[in-house]
Amino acid sequence: MMCEKDIGFLIKQISNHVRMRVDLELSAYDLTLSQLHVMRCVDEAGGETTQKAIEQSLNVSHPTVVGLISRLEKSGYVSSRSGEGKQRSKRIRMTERGQMQWNRLAENRDRTDALLLNGFSESEKECLSRMLNRIYLNIQSEESSEGGVST
Repeated sequence: MMCEKDIGFLIKQISNHVRMRVDLELSAYDLTLSQLHVMRCVDEAGGETTQKAIEQSLNVSHPTVVGLISRLEKSGYVSSRSGEGKQRSKRIRMTERGQMQWNRLAENRDRTDALLLNGFSESEKECLSRMLNRIYLNIQSEESSEGGVST
């Protein structure tokens, strides 16, 4: 039986394995998992969002997002332009090539999810999702109260 103190270690091990698997699959498309997360943010915002919104959504620093967007632009997956008005936050838009790639990669995401949830009933999947979201909110709350941003 796993002790409570092993939860963080187990989550880290799962994260490492998923990252290695996904990065290997994504390398064929000249993408990393972190870049894929940026593409998800843009897609979920309807195809265009601000750099600031990506930073907040991913809880990563400005320089980290700048680097991710720069590499995505070089690959032709997103484009950027200066924002207008007071905010002037850089606007990030998914290109046609990026949207096509995002749609193709849905299969990879579905395969990874199926592997992770193999043998789970629907109620177990729902319960796991609620628990993981709660863990994430706990961590996010702690980081917010400390004023820290992870990179």
